[in-house]
Amino acid sequence: MLTIKQREEKDSLQAKRDALTEELEFAVEHKKPWRWGSWEAGGVTTVSCAIHGDYESLALSGKSLRGAENVVHSPCPACIRDQIVQAEAALRELRVCDLLDNAGIARRFEACEFGNYQAINPSAAKNLAACQRYAATWPERLQAGTGLVMTGTCGTGKNHLAVSLAKKIIRDHLAKVEITDVMRLIRAVKSTWRHNAESSEEQVIEHFATLDLLIIDEVGVQFGSPTEMTILQEVINARYESILPTILISNLTFEQLKETIGERIVDRVTDGGINKLAFSWESFRSNRGAAA
Repeated sequence: MLTIKQREEKDSLQAKRDALTEELEFAVEHKKPWRWGSWEAGGVTTVSCAIHGDYESLALSGKSLRGAENVVHSPCPACIRDQIVQAEAALRELRVCDLLDNAGIARRFEACEFGNYQAINPSAAKNLAACQRYAATWPERLQAGTGLVMTGTCGTGKNHLAVSLAKKIIRDHLAKVEITDVMRLIRAVKSTWRHNAESSEEQVIEHFATLDLLIIDEVGVQFGSPTEMTILQEVINARYESILPTILISNLTFEQLKETIGERIVDRVTDGGINKLAFSWESFRSNRGAAA
């Protein structure tokens, strides 16, 4: 969530961009901005910009607030476009920060990137490449609703790659991504059953069901009651029907996961078992402990 300072910066940048857009219309179409509405248009002359060279400038003549006669000239269009690009880039950076802040990335994984993932064996390198391809082809994945299941033992880098993938998609495509664990998702829905709950069950499910990408961790550790299974199924089915991708992360094997949450759910997320990655080697943490 943006800080007060960031929100003020965003408002200032949006106002600046809107003013620059008006200035560009003045520069290109010679359309008088509203503040010069009563001024008389003069002739068009060729003016030289120190950066972009010659351009056609329209002169406007009128009186200033103090009543003095004055003349203004339409500015260099290329200069205005450069300033608009800079304002848009700054606004985009603020949007990225906001999306990352709301992505649910745990503090432990904040530094995770594709570049610092340890591909300690060929299978790890293969999974890294698969996640990089997923992020690189995000528009196609989003269009097709292509999900992914990541299974394997603890400490093998599943979360590292999932967070790296989420960051890449947010930065490159301004996608709405959220990482949660299955019990947090279930608790969020159950919390709406309390008296005077701030949100309804429909609103919470709608939130999870409409994100561009939902990543659910620790799948398989839930208590597995019929109610909890129904909640998980409802969220995943809603996303499936909306053709939105879901990524499941589990410490179980692929077969164990199907037995735990049901073959139908896993089949829908993996498109019939196609989109799955296995992390079947020893924990990075165990290796570090042995080395120590």
